[in-house]
Amino acid sequence: MKKGFTLSEVLITLGIIGVIAALTIPAIVTNYRNKIYVAQLKRVYGQITEAAQTIMTEEQTDNFYTTSAGIPQDNTGENCKTGACYFLRNYFKTMNENCATGDHPCVGDSYKGLNGTALTVKPGGSFCAQTTNGATICATHNTNNQVTSITVDVNGKDDPNTAGRDVFSMDMKTDGTLSDYESGSNVPGSEGAPAERCGNGSTSSINAAAAGCLTRIIEDGWVMKY
Repeated sequence: MKKGFTLSEVLITLGIIGVIAALTIPAIVTNYRNKIYVAQLKRVYGQITEAAQTIMTEEQTDNFYTTSAGIPQDNTGENCKTGACYFLRNYFKTMNENCATGDHPCVGDSYKGLNGTALTVKPGGSFCAQTTNGATICATHNTNNQVTSITVDVNGKDDPNTAGRDVFSMDMKTDGTLSDYESGSNVPGSEGAPAERCGNGSTSSINAAAAGCLTRIIEDGWVMKY
């Protein structure tokens, strides 16, 4: 009567388990990380819209672009009074400010697209700040179309530093709502880059490389399916 397994049977079983683990564990880890990135993105997205509503209420206007935050930058010094500097410094809990460059940067050394292409234009703009939950928010005001565009790196300068994975771009509307990047307008309801744009196209800009990914995630119910 056979009472146990032979050594060869044990080794074969372990080999099968090893193959299955090698095939499934990376996918499980990737899915887990993507869920974290989306959760952080959703939180920062909510913080930005809440901050926009707050400053509009405080300054008694229904147009973000008539608030102190919505007009072009005054300066980035300690006494900044308008623009991205004023908005991020006064309406977010920050632990690092004006940090696109400097001794304690809140952006990574290098970034890439979803296809692995290196991006030469990193997050920046008029002003960058790192919130107490670790996300980096950079904002800049385009005087040509009067749109404040915002870049969010959900985990600061930590890897993977990939547009559409942990880095996203968006545009602010007059009513304090957000669309994906490249909307070209601050009019509420004006849509940004479509979902199919996410990860497609060659560009050196972090914002353009991330365009469409916010739309795709929202359309998929705040899930990263790519």
